[in-house]
Amino acid sequence: RRGAHGFGMEVVYHNRSRLTPDLEAACKARYLGKEELLRTADHVVLVLPYSPQSHHTIGAAELALMKPTATLVNIARGGIVDDAALAAALRDRRIAAAGLDVFEGEPRVHPDLLALSNVVLTPHIASATVATRRAMAMLAADNLIAFLGGRGPLTAVNLPMAKI
Repeated sequence: RRGAHGFGMEVVYHNRSRLTPDLEAACKARYLGKEELLRTADHVVLVLPYSPQSHHTIGAAELALMKPTATLVNIARGGIVDDAALAAALRDRRIAAAGLDVFEGEPRVHPDLLALSNVVLTPHIASATVATRRAMAMLAADNLIAFLGGRGPLTAVNLPMAKI
């Protein structure tokens, strides 16, 4: 938020539940309804969890509300954005650009997105810090030690495969 305000940006947000007035003031952020936010924002950054309710939160109808100069950034989860609708909006210049590090149907990327010059695609690397990677490695080692020691793994992904 400091960076945004340092560049003279106004921060607007939408969430299922609005922040308290004190927190909005501290963040210098203004709440908008979803449609108003999409019509207003120069940059829409998605940071929400994926669920059946959030599937295609941004689709053709939402993209049509955005300004032709707007940028969409999805650093949340694949499936929140309808990638086919996004590719069409980018191709037809209904929005200016997009930055994605998550994709619907990962690890595959919608082929139409690959052909566009107004989209930046990166692998999902939001956690790529030395500290986070070290913690991941330690957790993997702790899981292996627990499993080999006759206990269940600490954070098994596929429990039926982890039978002792």
